[in-house]
Amino acid sequence: MKNKRLTLLFLLLVAITFMFNSGISIASPYRSYNYDYWGEVTPSPDPYVLDKIIDVNNYATDLRDIFITDDGTIWLADSGKNRIIVLNQEGELIEIIETFTTESGQDKFNSPESVFVNEDGVIFIADTGNLRIVILDENKVLLNVIEFDETQIKEAQVFVEGFRFRPRSIGEGVGNKLYVISAGVYDGIMEFSRDGEFHGFIGAPRVTPSLIEVFWSRLATEEQRARRRLFIPVEFSKLDIDDMGFIYTTVAGTEEEDEAVKRLSPSGKDSLIRAGKKPVVGDIDYPAELDPYSGPSTLIDIVYRKNGIYSVLDSNRGRVFTYDNYGNLLYVFGGPGNYQGMFNRPSAIDSFDDKIFVADRGKNTITVFRPTEYAQAIHQAIEYYENGFYDESAEVWQQVLNLDANYEMAYTGIGRNYLMQEDFETAMVYFRLGEDRENYSKAFEYYRKEVLSRNLNKAISGVLLLVLVLIVLNKLQVPAKVRAQISAALAVEQDSLLGNVKKTINGVLYAKHILFHPFDGFWDLKHEKRGNVASAVVILVLLIISILFNIFYTGFIFNTRDFRTVNLVREILTVVVTFVLWCVVNWGFTTLTDGKGNFRDIFIYSCYALTPLVIILIPITILSNYMVIDEAYFYYLFISIGVIWSMSLLFIGTVMTHDYTVTKAVLTILIITIGIVLVAFVGLLFFMIIDRLILFVMDLYNEIVYRV
Repeated sequence: MKNKRLTLLFLLLVAITFMFNSGISIASPYRSYNYDYWGEVTPSPDPYVLDKIIDVNNYATDLRDIFITDDGTIWLADSGKNRIIVLNQEGELIEIIETFTTESGQDKFNSPESVFVNEDGVIFIADTGNLRIVILDENKVLLNVIEFDETQIKEAQVFVEGFRFRPRSIGEGVGNKLYVISAGVYDGIMEFSRDGEFHGFIGAPRVTPSLIEVFWSRLATEEQRARRRLFIPVEFSKLDIDDMGFIYTTVAGTEEEDEAVKRLSPSGKDSLIRAGKKPVVGDIDYPAELDPYSGPSTLIDIVYRKNGIYSVLDSNRGRVFTYDNYGNLLYVFGGPGNYQGMFNRPSAIDSFDDKIFVADRGKNTITVFRPTEYAQAIHQAIEYYENGFYDESAEVWQQVLNLDANYEMAYTGIGRNYLMQEDFETAMVYFRLGEDRENYSKAFEYYRKEVLSRNLNKAISGVLLLVLVLIVLNKLQVPAKVRAQISAALAVEQDSLLGNVKKTINGVLYAKHILFHPFDGFWDLKHEKRGNVASAVVILVLLIISILFNIFYTGFIFNTRDFRTVNLVREILTVVVTFVLWCVVNWGFTTLTDGKGNFRDIFIYSCYALTPLVIILIPITILSNYMVIDEAYFYYLFISIGVIWSMSLLFIGTVMTHDYTVTKAVLTILIITIGIVLVAFVGLLFFMIIDRLILFVMDLYNEIVYRV
């Protein structure tokens, strides 16, 4: 009896403990994340967590659409039971609409796929199976039916043969214009008046054929082209309309970055701003083909919220991606699975009162998510900024950073505030932390003007002093006795160490002659031994140093490398291996084609040909730290000059060293390039085989050791 009392007391204490700790949040079943500037996945706090699940299995079997009115009433389109389901905010059933009255009696829906209710309570239903749109008033009395018969299709003269009107998504815009997405229609979104008059198409998704597709289409016969139906645009999947009448729409399955999401004006022009660091396509890093959730995101629905924020639903991996008005990815949540808060076959999305509702046709549920402190802070910061409260916006962005120090957009938000306050130096610091090169350039341009205006007199004085010193030095005459002593000191034996050093230095300095007189320069380099292997090695080392200097010290605006992934040894090996491959393949091929140069000659002239890069890279790298985006033309111009100059010298060196004609030299360089690619491929294949062989031997060894 005593043991029973102790057991009951223990259970009571456990129950009380759970009651007092019921506020402890349980980790979400999905992994929330974002992408940094370089496209790497960065974990983030959960922006949204599960609020509740509305189970509609008793009313629906195939949920296709969800629409929430301003008062929070939930409207569902169920294709399985051919009905429209109406719920209140708590998910309690209000009514089920299966029939409506026409002049000829009762009529039923057939596989409705979309529902929309305007501010006046007028209900628009995409009755897909019956090839029509049904319009009811707030009392469910029929107002109109929009459908196409064969006569209307022929009169329109814009539909392809065999067209059938199968509305899948519907919405009403400014001026009571009705916008409809119809299955199998590739010309864009259909526009109707409230009376059902067809006005035409807007915003057709375009398709850009690849070069291979264009090539094969040119070779194909007319019959083959018709059968393959090349270059047919993909179709829109869902739409939503904002307060200004702009149509937000998604295109599922497209590979075009500018096509996945659109913001169409009433005239059909795409006005979506894509100024974010990554394209508006959902996931940009996804699993390989063998993964069950491989491939790009399939964006099937979109919901416009407020302050330019919109969310899109990915049916491939069951995720919700939210973007701001500029195309910046704000956050990601959700995922595939059978746990609560995850999706089986998500089909539609909508929002109400900052909550997000996702319809799942696989589970026949409505999953409701509520924003966390993290998402609320992001929304608040954006709202403050959009309304001109920049100080308040910066304060809230700081709260976001307290929750997620990796949130780059928060640094940009704070930087914008400092830019408004004309604190350009501090703004640059935050823009750099946020990897925002465009705004950094704006702040730096103002900061540069500020510094120059403060130090203009000093700069002018310094330049004048330098010019004066150069003039004085030029006028000074070195006494003959001193010149004789210097010459005697430099007169060393050719075979001595100092003699070899002097010869190497003279060889390196001879590169200056080759830069401007390449034909006789390369001739003398080979036949008069004006250069040697040591001087060539020095130039190659200087090239490696110049490239490394460019990698690590290019100005922030022009340097898009992720230094977390830069490997010093790998960068050096890339230059050395590429150069050695050039020399080896060059020597191997030119030996077979009567080339006059040996391996030593090839090595030397190739090193000298790269001198322009050595000369240009370091100065332009230094200058890049004082340039803005508008001056990028000059940066890339000088880089291009260095590359073209070096390639030209490489070509001339090949002609002069091997005694080739111009045509033969062009063919030789082309074949050498192909040879380098083939050697690299074979080498990579060899190392892959060796790697697999080592793994096989290790597995075999482990089996023998642990099982025998």
